[in-house]
Formats: sequence, structure tokens, C-alpha cells
Amino acid sequence: MDAPFSRRDTLLAYNAGIWEGSFIRLNGAGLEKERFASHLAVEETDGVIEAALTNLSAGTVRSMRFEEPPVEMQIRAQGHWSLGPDRVGPWPWVSELCLVWGDQRRRAVIRHNSSGLESLVLVIEGRPQLSPAALDVPPAPLQLRSSPLGPLPLGPQQRWSWGNLDVITQATRPAGPGMEAVALRWQPAAGIQLEIERRYGPSGLLEPLLG
Repeated sequence: MDAPFSRRDTLLAYNAGIWEGSFIRLNGAGLEKERFASHLAVEETDGVIEAALTNLSAGTVRSMRFEEPPVEMQIRAQGHWSLGPDRVGPWPWVSELCLVWGDQRRRAVIRHNSSGLESLVLVIEGRPQLSPAALDVPPAPLQLRSSPLGPLPLGPQQRWSWGNLDVITQATRPAGPGMEAVALRWQPAAGIQLEIERRYGPSGLLEPLLG
């Protein structure tokens, strides 16, 4: 019999340790406004998981601590995860999505205002032994390619692309609670397609992971 799926153990198995990379902040038109080199340490001490992010340009550190992954954190068996509110409505909301592939990760932090996309952060990370060239960090300033998706049950969506990475956001938002979704897609190697989607139903409540 297979062992029961442990969200905590899965999160640590794929995401614990040191990650180094680049944070790239973009505006609502997909144009780069800022970037900085980063150092992230994810460690478990005495049953507490701590994620400490260092902005290597400013020298500032931001930390998050928890004993168990938040209930609104969705985690796949492959270590991919997303984090955001358990419900959305006609107010701004922020979500974070992460895909893991061996010694590399790709993350997106998506911020919607009341009408549509407000800003986007792309995070390109790898283990310390990887060279910057192996991470394929885009040259500055980055301008994402934008293309519409739809018509869809979720309403108009927008695809933001660079290289082998796609971010899906809401193009427009419903006036009240309604179906919304964000997604991160990555092709780290030929024939490999990674994806995680965070989806909200007609009442604005978070829905289970698909597949």
C-alpha cells in the first residue's frame, strides 16, 4: 500500500535548501521595472519550517515561518505549489506559483487589482552549484510577449511569455465573486511540460487542484 501523501514532507523534499537566482519585477504591461539577485534558505529547525529571502542588492531579509503548510497552500506530489487567498472577490488579490525541476525552480508572483493585472514578479532560481548561464536568466530589460486567451468559462485571460515560460493571468475581472484562475507553465527540457494552476469557482472559493 502506498504511503499517504504528506503535504509537509513533499514540500520539504523538493524545496528545502539553498536557492540562488534573480527576482524580476514587471508592471501590468509585462515590462521590467526592477531586478535583484536573491538568496533563499528553506530550512526546518525543531519542527518549524523557515524560508528566509535575502535581497542581495539591498541586503534586506524577509522571513516566513510555519509548522505546517498553510491550508490555502496547494502542493503537488512533484513538489510544485501555489499560495494565495482561499477566496477572491471584487478586491485586489495576490498569488504565488512555483514549479520545481531538479536543481531549478521557476516562480511567479501575480498581483491583480480590481480590474485586471497590476504587476508580476518572475523568479528564476537554481541550486548554488549551477552557473548563471545554466539558469538562462533573460537580459534586462525584459518585455514579456502578451497574447489573449479565450473565450473560456473563466472569462478573458492573458498569456505572458518569455522563452519556455508562460504565465496566465486574468485579462479582466468579474464585478463580484466569480470564476478566476492563474497558472504557471514551464518547459525545462524537450518533451517536458510542467504546470500548476490556481483556480477559483463561481462563488470565488478556491477549488482543488486539477488532475
